Amino acid sequence: MKTFIVDVFAERQLAGNQLAVVMDAAEVDTETMQRIARETNFSETTFVTAFHGDRARVRIFTPTSELPFAGHPTLGTAWVLATLGTDAQLANITLELGVGEVQVQLDRSSGIVWLQSPMATFSDGIGSELAANLLSINTDDLLDGPFPIRSADLGPSFQLIAVKDLKTLGQCRVNQQEFMRFQTDGHGVQGLFVFAPAGHSHNSQYSARMFFEADGIREDPATGSANCCFAAYLKSLAIDDGKAIVDQGVEMGRPSTIYLDLGAPIRVGGKVQHVLSGELHL
Repeated sequence: MKTFIVDVFAERQLAGNQLAVVMDAAEVDTETMQRIARETNFSETTFVTAFHGDRARVRIFTPTSELPFAGHPTLGTAWVLATLGTDAQLANITLELGVGEVQVQLDRSSGIVWLQSPMATFSDGIGSELAANLLSINTDDLLDGPFPIRSADLGPSFQLIAVKDLKTLGQCRVNQQEFMRFQTDGHGVQGLFVFAPAGHSHNSQYSARMFFEADGIREDPATGSANCCFAAYLKSLAIDDGKAIVDQGVEMGRPSTIYLDLGAPIRVGGKVQHVLSGELHL
């Protein structure tokens, strides 16, 4: 099966979030898909089970489970299909995911691939003391006055937690014992999305880190689904002018740039870099 590796939310190659896209996977069973995702060991691997015209059916797997939606696999897979998977250079493509249909637009002039975000739902977030304990920081390192902690769900679910500055963001370390207790207590969130209202780069307004559990605590260099939630969160606070840029992955050496459009509909975008093409032999 033809397989591509791309870097998503990456301004250059060997940055952003890695993604493996397996083509022509209609005959691959779920167990084998999971084993392949564990083999690649990227945050996600996608499997294209049908592709006709400008529509494709796609399944998304982490190394440990299947997801109904995730942002960087959606953008990366759409870019592969629209650019490498067809003779035509498609400008728009619809992906049929577990969460439903997601529209993706390719702006070839800027190189940004945009997805229309599914609707996120919000509820009260965890308390500041628990948030600080989870991140191994102090409660006065949080910025939950102007940016209240919120629980967000978009298929995967996240706690959105603001810290006061970039230094604090860099110091965050997830307390694995506390996180596992947190999950045992019934908090079924996939990740902790931690952000600061300052950019690492001159044109960014925010920087973020996203921690999740997959056979231990891992960090994601760029998280489209969490940034979809973050875009809706910012829109609800009405503190931005309709657009924002987020830096993520800097602490990992995988700098990522995520573009947020807070209009109607909310869109999340990024650039995709082609790294490798090959054949998957089973």
